[in-house]
Amino acid sequence: MVEINSPEAAAEYLLTEVCDLTLDEHGERTPERFVKMLRELTTPEAFELRTFPNEGMDEMIIIRNIPFVSLCNHHVIPFIGKAHIGYVPRDLIAGLSKFARVVNMFSKALTVQERLTAHVADYIEERLNPRGVAVVMEAEHLCMTIRGVHAPGTLTYTAAMRGVFADHSRTAKAEFMQRINGGR
Repeated sequence: MVEINSPEAAAEYLLTEVCDLTLDEHGERTPERFVKMLRELTTPEAFELRTFPNEGMDEMIIIRNIPFVSLCNHHVIPFIGKAHIGYVPRDLIAGLSKFARVVNMFSKALTVQERLTAHVADYIEERLNPRGVAVVMEAEHLCMTIRGVHAPGTLTYTAAMRGVFADHSRTAKAEFMQRINGGR
């Protein structure tokens, strides 16, 4: 039995035994880089969601095309995509860059896209208490692209609709979906 006493030793064992990695000048630091990459992709950056009083804004605010990379909980392979967030404020608004930070914070994990989408929506709802929040995420899952079914270009869409966006008889959801799909 091989003694594994560090993440780097575990990575070396995995890479040499399963992937047939040669530990020559090109591969000697690969186990270390592999562990560093996994930590980078699964360690969220701390930040403060700074809020401001809403000064009369009662229309939808939309932040589109927020890029993200996360790791599939099933295969530990990246899924890469864009998040779109809309909210109708009540008493508080947040700096626009904070929405990208929220997406980044929750995407730094082993997760599934459905859970990631819900976490982003829940966090915004809890912190801002808006009239409604909508989060749509679209991503290409490399577990479908480079292995398994080999279906490059396939996109998965997930949505979390809260408050006015969850009410199908109102226009907020339709307006949000039209705007993130390129309509003005």
